[in-house]
Amino acid sequence: MPMEGKILYELNRLLKNTDKFALKPIPKDIIENILKAGTYAPYGLNPPQPWKFIAITGDKALSISKKLDKKANTIILCFCAKVKEEYNQLTQYGSTSAAIYNMRIQAISYGIVSEVIFQLNENFKDYIYNEFNINPQEYEFFAILLLGYPAIKIEPKLPNREAIIWRIE
Repeated sequence: MPMEGKILYELNRLLKNTDKFALKPIPKDIIENILKAGTYAPYGLNPPQPWKFIAITGDKALSISKKLDKKANTIILCFCAKVKEEYNQLTQYGSTSAAIYNMRIQAISYGIVSEVIFQLNENFKDYIYNEFNINPQEYEFFAILLLGYPAIKIEPKLPNREAIIWRIE
C-alpha cells in the first residue's frame, strides 16, 4: 500500500467517537487547521459552501458541553445553510457531514479525538441560536463536534468484514 494510502487508512482506524477527553488546551493554530480542513470538503451546490462553523474553547466550551452531559474544552458548532428545495437541502446535509468528517480526520492526525453529536434537542438548539446570534431561518444547527486529547488509550477499530462484498468477474 502506498504511504499516502496507509496514512489515511490508519487515521480512519483511529476515528471513533469518544467522550473521554483530557482537558488539555488545544493550540489555536491546530484548531484553525482543523477548521480549514472542513472547508476542503466537497459541496454539491456551487457556490457558496453550505456551512458555518463556530469554534469555542475554554470555560465557554466546557459550559456548553456540560449541557449535553459531556466534558470538552474545545467544541465546534456546525451549521448547515437552509435552502427551499428538499433535494438540495439533502445535498447541503451531505456536504456539511463531509466537512465534519474532514475536521475529524485532521484532528486525529494531531492526536486529538472527537465526538460528533447530530441529534440535538430543540431547547439546546434554541440556546445556541440565541447565544451566538444565528438566524434559524438561514442556518440549521446541524451538529456539535467535541474535541480533545484522549484521556484514555484509543484502540484502533477493526473493519466490519461483513460489510465488504467482493464481486470478481
